[in-house]
Amino acid sequence: MIDLRAMKAALKQQSIHFFVDPQWVIPSIIAPFIFTTVTLFLFRHAGGDLLLYAVLGGGVLGMWGNTIHSSSWSIGYDRMNGTLEAIMVTPAPLSSVVFGRCLWNSFLGLLNALAVFLVAQFAFGIDVTVQDPVGFVVALAATLLSLSVLGMVFGAFYVVTRASSAFFQILEFPIYVLSGAVFPLIILPEWSRPFSYVIPATWGAEALKISTIPGYDSLGVGYFGALGLTILTTAAFLLISLFLFTYLEGRAKVNGTLVRY
Repeated sequence: MIDLRAMKAALKQQSIHFFVDPQWVIPSIIAPFIFTTVTLFLFRHAGGDLLLYAVLGGGVLGMWGNTIHSSSWSIGYDRMNGTLEAIMVTPAPLSSVVFGRCLWNSFLGLLNALAVFLVAQFAFGIDVTVQDPVGFVVALAATLLSLSVLGMVFGAFYVVTRASSAFFQILEFPIYVLSGAVFPLIILPEWSRPFSYVIPATWGAEALKISTIPGYDSLGVGYFGALGLTILTTAAFLLISLFLFTYLEGRAKVNGTLVRY
């Protein structure tokens, strides 16, 4: 179960770390923003919905980049500073702590997405009018939550490994591709489609595009179908993450290697 009190405390702590340590600004805000700006330069002559597609992809890119970074580096940072063992022996489950951290970093991704929208509108002259504002906000919240839960799944493995930075580098870009946030799924090989369909961000990004781009429905499930699948896959990944945290926490405590760095 998720301990809401511990999750809130972790979110607050992560926000304090962000403001007191300026280095977090680079991976959390600047890097995703630069990647999206480069994408807009590449597609600036395409026009129409393709540019809007790139803008939406940049928003998802920012949220996922921040989430996977927080779930990997935060536990590695605790291990390096000797605070991981103190967190592990508290009554609150570690999964709640990691979830709170992931939520904060996904929220930073939202700020990044807002900056991308503003630059696309005023610097590139891209019309970012949303055809269904309410549906867009709901889809955005569902996508943020789904990315946070996906970050929790990976975060569970960081408890038993010291190679969190390597995992972060390996896992970041494949999710961009497989979710269809940056590249349309139709251009991917057929064998990769099943992997895309089980990722919550795939359906969250689809719901965002349907609510924004007129006539868009590349996967043929409609807005409510995409939103429902986002919620369903998010719930499944949440259960998986809670099981993994319970199992791997127990294994790490038995081995007694938590603070080995």
